[in-house]
Amino acid sequence: MKRLCRALVAMVIGISLFAGCGREQAGEISQNQPSAIVGSETDVFTQDDGDYVQRGERITLTLGIVMEDPKLKRAVAAYNAQSENYYVEIVEYNGSVEWQAAKDRFLMDLATGKGADIVGLELMIPDELGYAGVLMDLNTFLTNEERQEKYLGNILECTQTGEALYEISPAFCLELIVGDGSKIGMGNGWTLEEMLDSFEQNGRGATALAKGGALPVAYFTAYSIDDYVNWDTGTADFCNEKFYRLLEFGKSADTGEFIRPTRESVSTGTHLASCEKLVGMADTQYFNWLFGENMVVKGYPSSYGTGVAVEMNYGAIGIYASSQCPEGAWDFVEFYIGATWIEKNSFSGTFGGFPINRQRFEEELENSMQEYTADGSRRILRWGEDGSPNFYANSAEDVEDLRKIIALADRRAFSVNSVIIQIIEEEIGGYYAGALTAEQTAEKIQNRVQLYLDEQK
Repeated sequence: MKRLCRALVAMVIGISLFAGCGREQAGEISQNQPSAIVGSETDVFTQDDGDYVQRGERITLTLGIVMEDPKLKRAVAAYNAQSENYYVEIVEYNGSVEWQAAKDRFLMDLATGKGADIVGLELMIPDELGYAGVLMDLNTFLTNEERQEKYLGNILECTQTGEALYEISPAFCLELIVGDGSKIGMGNGWTLEEMLDSFEQNGRGATALAKGGALPVAYFTAYSIDDYVNWDTGTADFCNEKFYRLLEFGKSADTGEFIRPTRESVSTGTHLASCEKLVGMADTQYFNWLFGENMVVKGYPSSYGTGVAVEMNYGAIGIYASSQCPEGAWDFVEFYIGATWIEKNSFSGTFGGFPINRQRFEEELENSMQEYTADGSRRILRWGEDGSPNFYANSAEDVEDLRKIIALADRRAFSVNSVIIQIIEEEIGGYYAGALTAEQTAEKIQNRVQLYLDEQK
């Protein structure tokens, strides 16, 4: 994957951004999959059967995806049924080949100017594609007023890479750490030193963090990536005491286990906090049930802010930097994230997480307070598991708790599948085995990550 991304960067040199919808033909897709001539105002041919397909006066756009996505298909069908100016065709790359080969072809097309107008980002790393110049900055299409009025503005701001917004989805969730505030402090946010000090004060070590035993260095770095990488300048900084301490923490915490906390493990002090995901309307009810009246959102350790990270849910998309019709691509993106194509009361079942569209977000919050469903049965927002009960309709206080936690978000959840995190995972083995010091390990990581960043300038 690293070699492929480096090749991608080398090939995207010279890709230019076209403004407006022209009549020129885009390059053909590189494998035997349907493709459309982008920018034609009348007849468009596809490679399915060689016949011309009449689209009236609509301009045909392509949406490229590595693997089949039923949600995107639904959205495209709904969009095409109502759009007077554009028609979207889906280009699926997997076909009869396995997903890795399809992904490689997908990236190759993006690198050589043959990608689809709209880019499905499932299995992709948007930060890396955006940094390589392959994706457009979606801020181009958004005014500050629109960001706040139509969408949850703080969430859009959090999902940026540096100053650019490369991906967007109808839904988002939050990655965070929650805990017992009576033992770890009631303030939001903490540094790694503050987290470990609070554990030590309670006679506990790194394993006091539930669910923290699976690749802690990878996740902690991903959710505080801005502490180590400056995307705007393309520089890395891993040779510092903060990262040395993180390596030490990881060595102690990395059991390879994903241990869920229980009320008993919390009450006995075995677990002081837990790595969690806020993805459902009743999750705050669960957090309060688990940690009691002193439940506190701490976020992931970071040198600044709350450490609460935004993650775009499945179905994230972007706009290809070489699209000849970026305004048409945005027209689809805006329709897609508006989520009007999803039936009322069906959002969570379609995507999970919370709508990024402000109106739809408010509707979902209101719906979560309805005690009974349309058929008269009691509404269950979260099913019980591992000793927890079922959680039912939200109270007004529960909804206010949700709002407060969402307002705490101050960063994006950098992908743990990214090249940078892969480098870290590859290099920490020597430190864990005792063959290298923390300083030597950090230096190796620093050199490799900086080389990777330099190759993409």
